[in-house]
Amino acid sequence: MSKYDPLREYLISCAESSLTHTLSFGDIERVLGQSLPHTALTDRPWWANTRSSLHAIRWLDAGWKVDKVDIKAGRVTFIRTGLEAVESKRGRNRYENLQRFFKSIPPQQEQIALTFKELATVLGGKLPVTASHDRPWWANTKSSPQGSSWMAAGWKVERVYLKALVVSFRRKGVSPLTSIPRYVEGLLNGSTHYGRPTPTTLASWLRFCKRVGWYFEATILYERGGLNTDMLSESECAEVDEDYAVCKRELSRYKDDTNAMKKRNCHG
Repeated sequence: MSKYDPLREYLISCAESSLTHTLSFGDIERVLGQSLPHTALTDRPWWANTRSSLHAIRWLDAGWKVDKVDIKAGRVTFIRTGLEAVESKRGRNRYENLQRFFKSIPPQQEQIALTFKELATVLGGKLPVTASHDRPWWANTKSSPQGSSWMAAGWKVERVYLKALVVSFRRKGVSPLTSIPRYVEGLLNGSTHYGRPTPTTLASWLRFCKRVGWYFEATILYERGGLNTDMLSESECAEVDEDYAVCKRELSRYKDDTNAMKKRNCHG
């Protein structure tokens, strides 16, 4: 009989409804009726789920495996074997919902902003706690289930507003050379087929227009594009106002030069 058999029996006796079980090192020692070896208290690998160790094989035979070990707190959490696969499948299904959502967005819509609550509704459950305070959770990477879901659908996170609990997405590979004229045309024609770009996108479009000399397009974007400066920082707002002022001035100067030329031609 192994000294760790009492731990096996204890875990077997846990209620079937219990999917995880946390024990302090002291709890385990009371179950065993003796002290744990010093390595168990200081060496994380001691808790590895391997059948080559006499202690680990006992909890594995009981249908449990170690999920987390907190050496500093002297605590270990066991999880039923097979539960990880169930949770993984459940997580994949959640993010498949997200991928389907992005694929269902009309192709002419190039940006979308969602509240965290709206995203949770799409997922069919709450967002992980880390999503509300950990910016790397929103990274555009295929190594995470959430990142791979929107990237596989052709989208990427443009900006995350953790305080406002809002995230904006943009289609991958969208070029302002085609997006800006299309959106400006929609504004001038009163079309509602195109979704409104995010404030960050509109700000970047204004900067782009100034650089390439699209002064008319820039003034339309600023005056009619629905730019919500409340979602921009003070420095971003200042840049937007400056870009607009430059474009407006250049557009007016062009008109003045054209009128002056017409007058000269008339007098000539």
